[in-house]
Amino acid sequence: MDSLNGEYMKCVCGKRPLDIVMSHILKIMMEEGIVPETATLRRNSPVPLSGFYYSGLNPQFIGEESLILLHPDFTGEVASRLMNEVPEVKCVLKGNPQITAGQLDKTSDICHFEILEGDDTQINLMRTLLGDKIVIVKKQSKHHIEVAVTTEDKLVRLHNYLNNNDIKKRTAIDGMCGLGALGIYLLKYGFEKVIFNDVNPEMIDALKYNLEINDILDGYEIYNCPFEDLEVDNVNLCVIDPFPNVDVDGIVKKAEEIADNVVII
Repeated sequence: MDSLNGEYMKCVCGKRPLDIVMSHILKIMMEEGIVPETATLRRNSPVPLSGFYYSGLNPQFIGEESLILLHPDFTGEVASRLMNEVPEVKCVLKGNPQITAGQLDKTSDICHFEILEGDDTQINLMRTLLGDKIVIVKKQSKHHIEVAVTTEDKLVRLHNYLNNNDIKKRTAIDGMCGLGALGIYLLKYGFEKVIFNDVNPEMIDALKYNLEINDILDGYEIYNCPFEDLEVDNVNLCVIDPFPNVDVDGIVKKAEEIADNVVII
């Protein structure tokens, strides 16, 4: 255990195996008393989130400043040690991974994880069936944990829906748009206009940034309101991407009133 430091098992390329890095992190958590000495990687490790995701890429060796860690019992002292002693760590967050960061619906408060140290920016680069890529930048303390491969699967499902249904490509709504991946895809697919909407005001600036870095300069409108209160009509398609376990009956009813076609992703 004493030999487990930032140089232990480092490859000539400057990277270390992921399981070695996580063992190093767990060692510090044991020494700081937030997990027992009998702790295991499977049961007691923090959630390791990559600072960069490229599709289904799952690297076995990771470089410096590439991991964002999330655990409910992290303290400032532990965060400081992790940042100083584990070169692969770029940010330490305190929070319960079972709780959804962001805003579930119009009756919910906005939930954040606490940034103890570091930069929580995460970049997701996703391939699409259009032969193009979509880049989504998020702040992991504020935005729902969803890695690139999960969003990419949603893009595939949306693509298949569009290809298998005769839908006019004039106006679409990304009704619970979050960071904007689905709406950006709709524009790349050929819709003349996409209406982006999200109840969480903190999403709007992030959405605007993601539109910019994906070279989306026009052809969209942005609204910040509960979907049920959205005042639009006569749209060709409404895409709904709700948080897990959220009751969407009222949302779907509203979508069916304003759109010719409704798809829940």
